[in-house]
Amino acid sequence: MGRGFLASWAHRTGDIVAVLLAAVLMVVSGVVHLHLWDIAYRHVATLGPLFLVQTIAALVGAVVLAVTRLVIVMIGSALLMVGTMVGFVLADTVGIFGFTLPEVTSWAYLALGSELLCTAILVAVLVRHARSERPAAV
Repeated sequence: MGRGFLASWAHRTGDIVAVLLAAVLMVVSGVVHLHLWDIAYRHVATLGPLFLVQTIAALVGAVVLAVTRLVIVMIGSALLMVGTMVGFVLADTVGIFGFTLPEVTSWAYLALGSELLCTAILVAVLVRHARSERPAAV
């Protein structure tokens, strides 16, 4: 149990904390989408149901991510967050499913910020994991 063990333990602990933070950020995104659906988007064809799909996927994904911390779940979670951000950008610019945002609220920015930070954290953990899995050069 030398220095290598402590460094490895700290590395694993840091990754666990990072993944749990990412799961919390996914919950924020899901709850904000549920709120936005409730106050406005439930009446928007196609987009309204997608807000509910995003809510359910984010909340279920957050639990699965926190419990399993599997690489495949991290990848799926990051892709969900990226897809959500792309949907926002499309809705705010060219429109999506015939809908363009009339205005962007602080709720939308809260969701966008949580999705961006969640994605950055998961990508950082995935990159660190990929680097640690490479065989050492001889």
